[in-house]
Amino acid sequence: MRVARTTRAAIAVTAAAALALTGCSRSGDDAGADTGKASGKKDATIIMSTLNNPFFVSVKNGAQAQAAKLGIKLNVQNANNSDAAALNQATTAVSKQTGILIIDPVSTQSATSSVTQANGANIPVMAFDRKPSGGKLATFVGYDAVQAGRNAAKSLAEAVGEKGKVVEIQGLLGTNVAQDRSKGFNEEIAKHKGITVVAKQAADFDRAKALNVMTNVLQANPGINGVYAANDEMAMGVLSALKARNLAGKVKLVGNDGISDALAAVAAGDMYATNAESPFALGQKVMALAADILAGKQVAADETLQGRLVTKADAKEYADYLVGLGDAADVPASLK
Repeated sequence: MRVARTTRAAIAVTAAAALALTGCSRSGDDAGADTGKASGKKDATIIMSTLNNPFFVSVKNGAQAQAAKLGIKLNVQNANNSDAAALNQATTAVSKQTGILIIDPVSTQSATSSVTQANGANIPVMAFDRKPSGGKLATFVGYDAVQAGRNAAKSLAEAVGEKGKVVEIQGLLGTNVAQDRSKGFNEEIAKHKGITVVAKQAADFDRAKALNVMTNVLQANPGINGVYAANDEMAMGVLSALKARNLAGKVKLVGNDGISDALAAVAAGDMYATNAESPFALGQKVMALAADILAGKQVAADETLQGRLVTKADAKEYADYLVGLGDAADVPASLK
């Protein structure tokens, strides 16, 4: 995948190439983490923060598909956005001596207990998307959240013609992803002197909350020109609020993730862009790394994946890329 607008030909990538090329060392330490001797086990437990969000459903699908190819028995657990549930699921996995524990933290700080439990039992543990604040990880893999925010800011500035009033709808601020996307967005949007951010409110990566937040924002700021929503689920909530006022397509909207609903909205012109970060590819990468760890191979301490900006002009191209990954399920009907 690519960042922002590189040549369109870059999207014609096979699934194998995506897995091989998207990872890089976030810290610059190419030596990576020493995972020790091969355990001989071929099973893994993955604890999803939620399966009520299409992004994480697609991560699960990618992980399951890759696990099947690699001959790994994958046990999927859903924490339902509950720190307590995530900890209980980790405790159970550790007690059953899972080959590797894979976690997507509900919140950055709370996940430390799950990591340290696995550490104490000498079970390798890795995280993806959201990074725990403590404990020892074999590796972490996720998309570059700061760059995602920068990409969105550049796109929104372009969409509004470098001037006007814009709004930032933030994610779950207890996570490093929400914090980093906001950081990147605000760093970049500040460079565009004709643009003023008139409101910043969190909607916790939730569609319904974003609808309510955006409805209130529009009442207080009726003359806005653009909105950045830090994930596409929130962008869909924002879009519903805009449609209720006949502002869809008029108020420029940029999201993040590249879920099916957002790709359809971009193709229809209701959204200007989304910073697409294929969750299916993330799930594939998670299991590729898990397999290496189970085999005792050396892996990088941090693996950073890069997303790419998708506008109406290249929505079909991105959809074709997803099909190439084996992820036709995330392609909207309008782009098939």
